Amino acid sequence: MLFSKVKDLKRRKSFLNHEKSRKVNRFIFTNLLSRDKKSIKLFELKNLKRLSSKVKIKNRCIYTNRNKGVSKYFSLSRISQKDFMQFGLVPGFIKSVW
Repeated sequence: MLFSKVKDLKRRKSFLNHEKSRKVNRFIFTNLLSRDKKSIKLFELKNLKRLSSKVKIKNRCIYTNRNKGVSKYFSLSRISQKDFMQFGLVPGFIKSVW
């Protein structure tokens, strides 16, 4: 479990490092280059690190590091969210008694 968390943190860091250069290159490619130079720039864009892609980043629970069933709003998995709601730790949710 620790390995997957470290791996995810590396991917997030790599994405932040390469995001600006990827956006600048994409803008130059679409708006400013002639047809002859586009093939060279496309080659550079394709050779950027694959791990720096936004698609590779997964949502993870900040409490249990679970990657499935994670709420984007709270960054908690459904299991952790249920436990926190049960004790009234999540704002805006009240434990219901029937």
